[in-house]
Amino acid sequence: MKARVILATSLLSLLCLPVLSQQMDTQLRGEWNLNVKQSKFGPGPAPKAGHVSWTEHGWVFAIITPGGIYADAVMTDNGCTMIGVPNEYSCTIELLTPRHLRFTMKQAGTVRRVGDIELLDKNTTKTTHRVTPKDGESFTETTIWERESE
Repeated sequence: MKARVILATSLLSLLCLPVLSQQMDTQLRGEWNLNVKQSKFGPGPAPKAGHVSWTEHGWVFAIITPGGIYADAVMTDNGCTMIGVPNEYSCTIELLTPRHLRFTMKQAGTVRRVGDIELLDKNTTKTTHRVTPKDGESFTETTIWERESE
């Protein structure tokens, strides 16, 4: 009986190794400001500023555009839950490497945005979003985010 418990525990530990070793790099957490000049945006006017606050529970995103302020949030405690958007939107997050996440956003089951979030160094992230709007042409945005100095 003791041998079975040890064997089962060992097998469970081995199965968990890939999950435990594939944790998101904690350097992604923190306060990030959009570098508007280094970023490339889709159609429409470029934002004036942006900010992301990333914690162990997810992130809050705010952007200032010529038309006003937009904000939403993503909670990652149990998968991916979007906050501040209509109920028809859903999301998934895939950990490609500890420094590279893929965020997929759907509207009523149709993929609208696939974003690759990459930690380039301890102070810089790059996001590449492939966007398919409900109306209009698809486009790609690349944004550069810099860690807010403490």
